[in-house]
Amino acid sequence: MRWVGLISLYISCFSALAVLAAAARRTVARPEKVRQLNLLSILSTLLSTLALVLSFLGSDFRLAYVARHSARHLPAIHKVSALWAGQSGSLLLWLLIISLYSLAVQRSRLLRKGGFDLRVNAVIGAVRVLFLVLLLLISSPFELNTEPPYTGAGLNPMLQSLGMVVHPPLLFAGFSGFLVPFALAAASLWQDDASAWWLDLARPWALVGWAFLTAGIVTGGQWAYSELGWGGYWAWDPVENASLLPWLSGTALVHALLPGLQAKGRRWWSYVLAALTFALTIFGTFLTRSGVLDSVHAFSGGALGTVFVVALAGIIICSAALAWRRRHCLREPEADGGQASAFLPGALQAGRALLLLLAAVVFVGTLFPLLSRALTGREIALDASFFNQMTIPLFLPLLFLLGWAPLLAGGRAEPVLLRSAWLPLVGAFGAGLLVQGRLGGGLGPALAAGTAVFGLATHLPALLPGKTGRFRPGAALAHIGVLIMLVGIMGSSVYTDSIYVSVDPGEELQFAGYTVRYTGLTVAYGADRYTVGATLVLSRGGREAGRLTSEKTFWENRTQPSTDVGIFSTPKEDIYFNLAGWQGQTAQLHLQRFALVSWIWFGSWVICAGVLAALLDKQVKVWHSRTL
Repeated sequence: MRWVGLISLYISCFSALAVLAAAARRTVARPEKVRQLNLLSILSTLLSTLALVLSFLGSDFRLAYVARHSARHLPAIHKVSALWAGQSGSLLLWLLIISLYSLAVQRSRLLRKGGFDLRVNAVIGAVRVLFLVLLLLISSPFELNTEPPYTGAGLNPMLQSLGMVVHPPLLFAGFSGFLVPFALAAASLWQDDASAWWLDLARPWALVGWAFLTAGIVTGGQWAYSELGWGGYWAWDPVENASLLPWLSGTALVHALLPGLQAKGRRWWSYVLAALTFALTIFGTFLTRSGVLDSVHAFSGGALGTVFVVALAGIIICSAALAWRRRHCLREPEADGGQASAFLPGALQAGRALLLLLAAVVFVGTLFPLLSRALTGREIALDASFFNQMTIPLFLPLLFLLGWAPLLAGGRAEPVLLRSAWLPLVGAFGAGLLVQGRLGGGLGPALAAGTAVFGLATHLPALLPGKTGRFRPGAALAHIGVLIMLVGIMGSSVYTDSIYVSVDPGEELQFAGYTVRYTGLTVAYGADRYTVGATLVLSRGGREAGRLTSEKTFWENRTQPSTDVGIFSTPKEDIYFNLAGWQGQTAQLHLQRFALVSWIWFGSWVICAGVLAALLDKQVKVWHSRTL
C-alpha cells in the first residue's frame, strides 16, 4: 500500500502541474485532454487516500504514521478517523476534499462554456500542488518504520468519539469550499472579463462552503462540550478562532454576493472578501501547524508553518497584484435601477463593517501573545473575558440588523417600513423586560432576548405557505437558525449553576430542581486500560427523569486519564456530570446546569436546512450553475 500511495501522489502532482502549464497559455489547446489530466490527478489523490485508509484498517504498522495513530484493537470507524489525527493525514484529507471540489467544477455545465473551468481549476490546482509538494517532500504519511511494532501507539482517547469522526472533514470541506469563489474571481480577472458573471456563479459555492464551515465549528463545539469535561463549547482558543475568522469574512461574502443587488463597490468587495476568506483559511492552517501559539487543538510545530506563512504571503501579493492589474474589471457599471430597497445597501454595508470589525478584534486578540512578545519581550495571552467584552457589543447590533432583513428586502418606503416593524419591536421590548424581571442576569441577556424575538417575529412570516417576495424561505430559515443559536448561547452562558460535593452510595442531594441519587462506583478492566465510573439517578416529582454516568479511563501508555461526562439534556437545560475523584466508594461529584444548550445544536441544523433550501430554490437564478 505504501508504494501505491506514493506513486499515486507523484502522478497526482505531475498531472496537476501539467494542467497548470496548459491553462497558463492564452489559448488552451485540446481542452478535453487537459480535463482528462485533471481527472487523472483527482483519481490519483483518491487512490492515495484509499491506500492509507486500507493501511489503517489492516494495521500496517510498517508505516510510521499508522503506528503513531492507530492500534490493533481500535474499532474500524476510529481506524478510519485516525487518518486525520495527525499532520500528514489531515493534509491528505484536505487535499482529497479540494480535489473533489475541483471535480465538481469540471463537471459544471455552465463553467465548461468557453473552457472557463480550466482557468478555475488552474487556480485550484496551484493550491493542490502546494499540498502535494508538502506531502511528498516535508510531511509524508507513507514514511516507513525501521522497526515496525506489533501494535501501534493508539489513537488519543479524546479523539475516539463521533465528534472527531465528522468535525475535521466538515471543517476542511468548509475551508475548501471557500477556495472555489476565490478561484472563480481570480480566473475571471485572469481572462480580463469585465462582465463579472462570476458573482452569480460564486454564490452557490460560497453558500456550500459557509454551511460546511458552520457545521464544522458547531460539531467541534459539541465535541469539546461532551469530551473535554470542562462544561463549555467555546473557549476562544487560538485554533477555534482560526476557524471563526473565515466564517466571519465568509458570512460577509455570502451577503455581498446576493443576486440582483445594486450596491456601490459590490465587485470590489466581493473580490476582496473572496480573497480574504481564502487567505484566512490558510492563516488558520498556519496557526494550527506552526506551533507559534499554544492550543489543545494544534499540531506540533515544524517546517509546515513556514511553508504556509510563505504561501499566505504569496496569496495576498498575487491577489492584490491581479486586482490592480485588472481593476477595470472590478469597476461597477452604471446602476440600472431595480434595487429592492433604498435602505438595503446601507444595511448590508453596516453588517459587513460589523463582521469585519469582529474579525479584526478576533485576529488581534488571537495574535496578541506574539505582538506582546515582539513589543515588550514577554508573552501576554488574552483570556475569554477579553473576547466576550469586545465581541458581544458587536454581535448584538449585527443580529439586530439581521432582524430587519425581511422588511428591507420587501422594498418598503420608510413609513410602511416603520409600520411593519412596530409590532416586532414591541414584542422585543416585552421579551427584554420579561427576561430582566423574571430571570435577571443584567442588560446583556435582556438585549439578546429582545434581539432574538424581534428577528423571529420578522422572519417567521417568510415561511408561511403562499408567501412570496424577495426574501426567500431559505434565507429566512438560515437567519432563524442563527437567532435560535443566539438564545442558546445567551442561556448557557448566563443561567448556570455548579456544585462540588462528596457523596456515599445511596445518598441523595438536591440540585437544579432535581433529586440526585448516587448509586456507587463501578470498575471495568480492558486489555490496556481500566475504567472507573459513577451513575446518578435524577428524579423530579417522585418520578425518575433520567440517569447520568461519568467515567475516568486510565490507559496503560498514557499519563493522563480520559474523561467521559454524563449529560442529561432537555430543551430547557442540560445537567452536566463530571466524576471529579473518589476514595473507596465515596465519590466527588462536579454537577453543573446550563440553560438552553440544546438550542445551539438545534439552531445549527436549522441553518443547514436554510442553506439547502436556498440552493434548491428554483427561483434563485444563481442555481442554474448546478453541476451535472
